[in-house]
Amino acid sequence: MSPDAKECAQCGWDLSKNAPPTVDPGDTKARIGVAAGLVVAYGVMIFLIQGTPLPAAAEPAPISQYADAPASAPEPAAELIREAPLAIGTASQNVAAAIPSTPSSALIAIKVADTKGASIQARDALQYAFEVPETNQKCKLVGSTKGVGGFGRNIEVFLLTDDDYVFWHANPAAIAASRWETFRGSETTLNFALPGPGTYHFVVSNQMSPTPQTVAVKAQVKCSR
Repeated sequence: MSPDAKECAQCGWDLSKNAPPTVDPGDTKARIGVAAGLVVAYGVMIFLIQGTPLPAAAEPAPISQYADAPASAPEPAAELIREAPLAIGTASQNVAAAIPSTPSSALIAIKVADTKGASIQARDALQYAFEVPETNQKCKLVGSTKGVGGFGRNIEVFLLTDDDYVFWHANPAAIAASRWETFRGSETTLNFALPGPGTYHFVVSNQMSPTPQTVAVKAQVKCSR
């Protein structure tokens, strides 16, 4: 349109009718009412959330530990005991450990597992807990695992400290944060050097398999001077 035109040649609109838009007072009141209602609703919601008590946190049951032996106390001797495997969903504080005996000069030995046919369900695992006492002997977890039923190549074998086991047990499908090498296959030779005293968890996992597996497991702690 030219600057001096008074109406649109296309639609016939009279430019003299141009003016700022009008405001409906009723519409303004409605907007203020909606805003006030939202403020009240948010205030009630915050009050209810702050007044709701938090759920009580579940504390893990403590695991009994060997007390530090006096410097003059004799070292535990070699007496073999066995602890049955536990499914990962089973809570237990029992651990296989070396029992002090005579003579005091004997080497520590702990039988961790000895079975020719341990069954592991699909997406599950077995864990063998054992405890190494305070000693100046050098200890290792030795033995073997062998698949005897099912698709054994999916079996994973690893060793965890007590702290690492807590995190892995909360999410068994995750890769275990083991300080030792993790083995996978139908046959595995165990040779885990143990750095010191404490509770350890030897795990035979079937998390990678959709079918049950049967494995033969032999594991024991052997110490030397």
